[in-house]
Parts: sequence; C-alpha cells; structure tokens
Amino acid sequence: MKRRTIQDWASIAEITGAVAVVFSLMYVGFEIRQSTKATEAQTRQAFAAQDLAYFESALDPTVVARAIAKYDSGEELTNLEQSQLETREHLNFRIFEHAYYQYQKGTLEQSEWDRYANIILKICAYEPSQAMWRKANASYEPDFRQVVVDIRSTCK
Repeated sequence: MKRRTIQDWASIAEITGAVAVVFSLMYVGFEIRQSTKATEAQTRQAFAAQDLAYFESALDPTVVARAIAKYDSGEELTNLEQSQLETREHLNFRIFEHAYYQYQKGTLEQSEWDRYANIILKICAYEPSQAMWRKANASYEPDFRQVVVDIRSTCK
C-alpha cells in the first residue's frame, strides 16, 4: 500500500473543503428561502389585519346580532341589517382569502385550509353570503375567486 504524500493529503483536504462549501451554500440558500417565506407570511398577515380592521369598523355588533336573529326566524330584514350581514360575509371571505394565500405559500396546513373550505361550502346557500359574492367577488384575487366558485359548484 502506497503511503500518502503531503500533496495527496492537500488534495483530499481541498476536495473536502470544496464539498463543505457546497453544502454550506445549499444550507444558506435553504435558510434564505425559509426566511423569505416567513417574511412574506408576516407581510400578508399585516395586510390581513388592516383589511379586517377596516371591515370590522363598519360592523355594528348589535345590528348584526338582531339581523342574524331575524334572518334565522325568517323575518324581513331592513336595508341596514341586510348590509351588515353582507359586510360580515365580506369580512369572513377576506379571512378565507388570507388563509388560502397562506395555504398556497405552505404556511397553513392542509387540514386548516380544508376547515375554511368546508365553511365556504356550508354558507354557500346563505343569502347574505350569496348577495355579498355577487356584489364583491371581483375584489378578491382571481385564484381565490376560482377556488370559491369551485367550492360553491358543489353546493346543494
């Protein structure tokens, strides 16, 4: 068996060093990607908070509670009550849209998105939801609109 020379050991060390550099660069790339994903999620959450605060500012909890009770008992709603229920649905769908975005980015688990999709399905026959969607669906991102259309197409 041949003894290794100092040059042999230097070559081995150089190759090992190069491999270590490649793995280090891959790790840094992975970490940057994760950091970017987290920053995007935080930015989206900040926008979501602004959206939700805006819609919540237009809701009067007393009127909404009265409107829900009247709707559930089949009573006719005033224009204000109808508007409040539609605004509430707009708020709900903003929450759904932000959840869908997080799901698409991989920061929301499939099971969580499925829960939101199930809610969308359950309220598809709810008249205030239908009225809001007819009036405001264009204000949502196209891919989310398509998801809602697909979910609602299975509504009974």
